[in-house]
Amino acid sequence: MMSWVGQYCIYVSDLETAIRFYETLGLVCTSHTDLDEAKEAIIENPDKGGRLQLAQKIERSGPIEMGNAFWKLYVATNDIQKVYKAAVDAGYRSKAEPTHADSESITTASVEDPDGYEVVLIQRHPWGDDDETTYVWLDQYSIYVSNLDRSLEFYELLGLECTSRNETDTHRQATLERTGKGGKIQLAQQVANGAPIDMGTSMWKLYVFTDDCEALHQRAVDAGHQSLIDPMRPERWPVTISFLSDPDGYQVELVQLD
Repeated sequence: MMSWVGQYCIYVSDLETAIRFYETLGLVCTSHTDLDEAKEAIIENPDKGGRLQLAQKIERSGPIEMGNAFWKLYVATNDIQKVYKAAVDAGYRSKAEPTHADSESITTASVEDPDGYEVVLIQRHPWGDDDETTYVWLDQYSIYVSNLDRSLEFYELLGLECTSRNETDTHRQATLERTGKGGKIQLAQQVANGAPIDMGTSMWKLYVFTDDCEALHQRAVDAGHQSLIDPMRPERWPVTISFLSDPDGYQVELVQLD
């Protein structure tokens, strides 16, 4: 079986406002879907990196309650000054101006999207793939977990690979992906905070794509993980899907394209 990170889906209070923010950074809205209960859009660079799904619930109003689950979204670029300036000039809030870290050969900056999600802009000098021409792409999504080792075991069971891991005085972190395919997800455990994960109204689901939804779903269930929806084929799309709960209650949708 093969698995890869499809996209992470977060709720926004106004879909069109959120789309404009990410387009200001240089990303593209490649899909727009209206459902009975929500309006959705996919934000990405179609040629590189991951994908972000934005969803606005039709019957919900008011600000997004962030909880303590979402940490930050990384947007990678080869021109961080340009991306940062575009965001600030458009009136979006800056949390940190571009700062170069000589020890790590990276420049980072931070801005907030309209709902308060932190977006970290990152430029590595150079990127490992020697790409100096791509302007901007989605790098990875960072979420908090209560037990890093337990969460790693779950996502590795789904077929993702841990490609980096590091520890600081405040965080234990690991990044999971299918190298060269799909997006990346970063899991982070706060060393001094043992509070349960609270998604508020910000988090919806993580898509993990696979070439065998039924077998992968059963593997997770056999290992003791909770099935939310058994494998099924929805009428609207030519896919097989199922839903699992990860150890902290994040909803994971397995998707097999038919």
